[in-house]
Amino acid sequence: MAKLVSSIIISYLLITSIEETLSREVPFTKCPSPFGLLNSVDVTPCNGNPCVFKPGTNETVTVTFTPNEVVSKGDIHLYAKRGLIWIELPLKNPHICHELHCPLKKGVPETLSVTQQVPRILTPGTNELKADIVDQNGGMVVCGIIKVEIEGRNPYTDFE
Repeated sequence: MAKLVSSIIISYLLITSIEETLSREVPFTKCPSPFGLLNSVDVTPCNGNPCVFKPGTNETVTVTFTPNEVVSKGDIHLYAKRGLIWIELPLKNPHICHELHCPLKKGVPETLSVTQQVPRILTPGTNELKADIVDQNGGMVVCGIIKVEIEGRNPYTDFE
């Protein structure tokens, strides 16, 4: 029995340490958002700064935020910066209430995880990604920007 308990504890510690290695809280820039506060952004897997994304693979971004109002329903939007403009990227399921228990309460922290395939339209190199959550009235609850490195060859800067 003692061997079984020891094996379970060792397995748990190993899994926990692997998860910590694969997940990383990343630096982010807050956008003005009057209806909430963005507390943290974590990316899984992430083993660098910035995180390196490979087009076609799945990445999970987890945000912790605190609404400054009751949110009865809302959507998340994802954008990639191209030059000076933001291009909206499609999400499989943009409705936050499918993942969170709505209505969200004012002043109560929430954690939302979104797993999405890295779009192949992102150019290799450093990219800025922006995500925002809007409420039932279209008001911005939270917004944040992270930098990621897209793996691959850039035909504009990589010469043979």
